Amino acid sequence: MADADGKMKDLSVSETKKSKKDGNPKTAAKKPQQQKKKIEGAALIGIDVAKEDDLGEWYQQVITKGQMISYYDVAGCYILEPASYAIWESIKAWFDAQIKTLKVRNAYFPIFISQDNLEREKEHIEGFAAEVAWVTKGGKSNLEKPVAVRPTSETAMYPYFAKKIQSHRDLPLKLNQWNNVVRWEFKHPMPFIRSREFLWQEGHTAHLTKQEASDEVMQILDWYADVYQKLLAVPVVKGTKTENEKFPGADYTTTIEGFIPATGRGIQAATSHCLGQHFSKMFNITVEDPTAKEAGKSEHVHVWQNSWGLTTRSIGVMILTHGDNRGLVIPPRVAEIQVVVIPVGVTAKMSSEAKQDLYGKAQAIANDLKDAGVRVEIDDREGYSPGWKFNDWEMKGIPLRIEFGPKDAEKGIVTTSRRDIDSKDEARGETKVSDVKEAIPKLLETIQADMFNKADKAYREHRKQLTNWEEFVPALNDKNVVLVPHCEGEKCEDEVKDLSARKEPGDTVAEDAKAPAMGAKSLCIPFEQPEGIKEGETKCINPNCSSFAKAWVLFGRSY
Repeated sequence: MADADGKMKDLSVSETKKSKKDGNPKTAAKKPQQQKKKIEGAALIGIDVAKEDDLGEWYQQVITKGQMISYYDVAGCYILEPASYAIWESIKAWFDAQIKTLKVRNAYFPIFISQDNLEREKEHIEGFAAEVAWVTKGGKSNLEKPVAVRPTSETAMYPYFAKKIQSHRDLPLKLNQWNNVVRWEFKHPMPFIRSREFLWQEGHTAHLTKQEASDEVMQILDWYADVYQKLLAVPVVKGTKTENEKFPGADYTTTIEGFIPATGRGIQAATSHCLGQHFSKMFNITVEDPTAKEAGKSEHVHVWQNSWGLTTRSIGVMILTHGDNRGLVIPPRVAEIQVVVIPVGVTAKMSSEAKQDLYGKAQAIANDLKDAGVRVEIDDREGYSPGWKFNDWEMKGIPLRIEFGPKDAEKGIVTTSRRDIDSKDEARGETKVSDVKEAIPKLLETIQADMFNKADKAYREHRKQLTNWEEFVPALNDKNVVLVPHCEGEKCEDEVKDLSARKEPGDTVAEDAKAPAMGAKSLCIPFEQPEGIKEGETKCINPNCSSFAKAWVLFGRSY
């Protein structure tokens, strides 16, 4: 399974900035003209740099202070803390239930791949060669042959497929792994987005016919889109990768492409590949053709295969999409804690009986919410002011806060505060204590929908449809991705990337002083094609290309 992406530099957290004392990155010294704007009123525990001023530093603070990631002493490897792992568990539970309706079964294959198997398929290994980590010693002894740590599992699994599939009655064979993989090529790791070890699922299936394989590819892609849009509230564009960008060894690759508004860059979110018969021919996975047998013939055919994968990158895309200057903003459907109940109005003069009565009523509210299926926490920690608690939970992105004090108890209400709304006044509301079981779950669904609609609007506003090359680079510089007519030629695509990149210091063809001056690559050929391309008439966007456009292709600077 491929998750091939471009290099990222402007958001990377430098491993050299880690503190030897606690393993967390330190803030680098700033030049006067690069001073970060400090967030007004930021507490010591809070985020003290604006997202719009320094996205890399903001991201670093959000994921560490929000307790999503802890740093590790191997560069490019990270500890997923319970809050982020809970999001992965939510994704896993939902997606696992979907694929089991297709009778996909979970299995596990070893992390090590023999050199012979990995190098058996030339095109495939060339696509991963720079990323493969090799084990060359066992204890103090050199291994006779190096063993690869899996970057993906096609070559690990398909010898098994060849043994398992002996008849067309053994088809379809549908296996999935929830596992880890290691890719060691890149120099600028970024937690979730690009790490040297990451978690994913990788599905591998074999079918008798091309149509069966194609149907599955599209079904899986639809479910990947649902993971992002229905669970993570992140909009995506569905499409097909160009020949340049498809998975090594695949007939074709379908993809969902996301967008990071803060940088204006696209990001590959998940891919579903139709491998065709490429690997089955390489690993000799054949069955007797049942239609030929019925006709009195004996004929063997190679099976049709797919592979598809979704990674913990999804969590990073979610954070970059929704996070703000107060920290994380987690969609309710995947939040480990959906609601936090905070007793307020507790003073030193309050009697012990009155305080316990207030805490008891707050606990009753929390119990009602648990009965309604809400994941709720009550924060009755001593020694912390309500304001400190508010900031703490806001930084962790908890979707909804409920405040409950003596005055609320008298009125029979709770005060709510939504995390997804910037204005604190607009975020606040009231609900009767007697209504919380019904009202709060509905409010959480409203938050989920509003988060998606906000992100979807931003993505749509930053997808520009162009036909003139003169507008191409300025649109990229304005933090957009662009939908343009293109001939789908591989060399032409390379030239578009080259033409849209800065080549010399001082060139004006650049995106942003804080981001690398990368060129635009093709993100996908969207399934939803606007009108306007006339066969044999519409010119390719590349001013140096003499071919006519075949389709609208989405280009952008990308991770």
